[in-house]
Amino acid sequence: MKKLLVIALLFASTTAHAGRIKEVVIMATEDVEHTLNLFNPDFRYVIKGQGFTEADDSTGTAIQTVVSVRNLITLQTREWTCTTQFHKTPEFFEITYTICK
Repeated sequence: MKKLLVIALLFASTTAHAGRIKEVVIMATEDVEHTLNLFNPDFRYVIKGQGFTEADDSTGTAIQTVVSVRNLITLQTREWTCTTQFHKTPEFFEITYTICK
């Protein structure tokens, strides 16, 4: 019975951890959308890749997002690589900044 309880607790913590990682990725995506003004109806975009990258400080984390943006007026497409830096807080993470190049 103890083994079953331990397995249940491990599974619950793993699921919670995965949910928190997903939340950080969603926060990064939303900040990239805001930084690049992707809510503009003249733009269409595709996220080509997203993953963790090296953070500025040892207590934080960073997400790198590669986005292809098409301007529907000029028909030009540009690819951006954005890095969103997070700072660890007692409750969770906060976005420090997002830079797109």
